[in-house]
Amino acid sequence: MQITLYTQTKPYNTITRNMTAPITINGVLRDDCDLLNPEIEIEYNATNINKNYAYIPDFGRYYYFRKPPTIDGKKIILHLHGDSLYNYRNVIYNSYCVAERSSSNYDLMLPDSVVMGEQGYTIFNRVLPYKFHPEQGEYILTIAGGI
Repeated sequence: MQITLYTQTKPYNTITRNMTAPITINGVLRDDCDLLNPEIEIEYNATNINKNYAYIPDFGRYYYFRKPPTIDGKKIILHLHGDSLYNYRNVIYNSYCVAERSSSNYDLMLPDSVVMGEQGYTIFNRVLPYKFHPEQGEYILTIAGGI
């Protein structure tokens, strides 16, 4: 099976990746492994040891190295783990959600122990398209949740 190895520099807890210096090599899937944590044997090459990220086209998935490669004679064993954030990035980007915490786009109406906001009210004054007649009674108009 073909494997593309990369050098990846972004933190793994983000959705974006910075994959550079790709190398496409052939490898063999080792026995007793699964799709989430495959172990792949490749030919020894010092360049391959310096990589830390992989794509396996047969699986259609991206992987990061869960531990450093193991050298076994003339073979290198890659210990991979599926990168869920990057593999499902399109689903994540296209989903609608309310984020519990955001460093740049927070909602003061959501409880958050890190971002402190001042509680208060927003008051809008609008001219209504009709007139009130106080002699016929008194009116108080309030709108909750929006305009």
